Amino acid sequence: MKAGEREEERLAREAIAKIRAWAEKRKRAVGADSFPHLAIKFCGGCNPIIDRGQLARSIREHLTGWVRWVPPEEEADLLLIISGCPTACVDRPEVTEKAAEYFTISGSRIVFIQRNPAREQR
Repeated sequence: MKAGEREEERLAREAIAKIRAWAEKRKRAVGADSFPHLAIKFCGGCNPIIDRGQLARSIREHLTGWVRWVPPEEEADLLLIISGCPTACVDRPEVTEKAAEYFTISGSRIVFIQRNPAREQR
C-alpha cells in the first residue's frame, strides 16, 4: 500500500488494473468494438471493514470507456462481488449464475477473476 493510501484506494487500484487487463484480453478475443458487460453485487453490509460504496464508485469512475455497466440481475461477462468483510457471504452460485466470470473483493483481499463453471455448462 502506498503511504497515506486508504484500504479502499488500494483495493480499487488493484481491481481496476485486473479488470482492465481482463477487458483487454477479452477485446482481443471477441473484437475491438465490443464492450464487456460488468455488474456489481454487494453483500448485506452486516460487518464491513471497508467502505463498499466508495470502492465501487472509484472502480466505476476509472473504468469509464472500458466497460458497459449492467444491473447484477442481468447477464454479465464479469460480475464484481464486493463484500465488506472476509466472510464473502454473497459469493454464492445463485448470485454468480448469470455471469460468465466473477471477481470477488472480500474485506481487504482480492480474489482473482474466476470462470463460472455453472455458466460454461449451459
